[in-house]
Amino acid sequence: MARRVYFREIYFYIVCIISIIIFIIGIINLVDSAISFVNPVTYMTKSSILPSYKEQYKDLSQEEIERLIDEEIKAQENIERSNGLKGIIRGVLLIIIAIPLFATHWKFAQEMWHLNIKEELKEKDQ
Repeated sequence: MARRVYFREIYFYIVCIISIIIFIIGIINLVDSAISFVNPVTYMTKSSILPSYKEQYKDLSQEEIERLIDEEIKAQENIERSNGLKGIIRGVLLIIIAIPLFATHWKFAQEMWHLNIKEELKEKDQ
């Protein structure tokens, strides 16, 4: 005789799968954001900004323009670093949410499994 599967048991296993997916996404987000925090990437370079700054700030000297460009690049790196920190926090929160979600639902799913096996054994004995 085939074992009965209840909707509640299926629900617990589906939530377990979803929590595993959330955990994996959290790990990926955490690693990616940690890399962005440690080594922020900006697509601003002196050579790409220099022509527009020379045109915009004609009255400034070359040293002042380069100082402005350096400040702009540093500000962009700080923004990337800040976004990396936010991503790290988001990844940690996803992991923190996924672990108890999985543990709780896995426990309930296993209890349902054992309950079904006990019922099946009782039916066989009768």
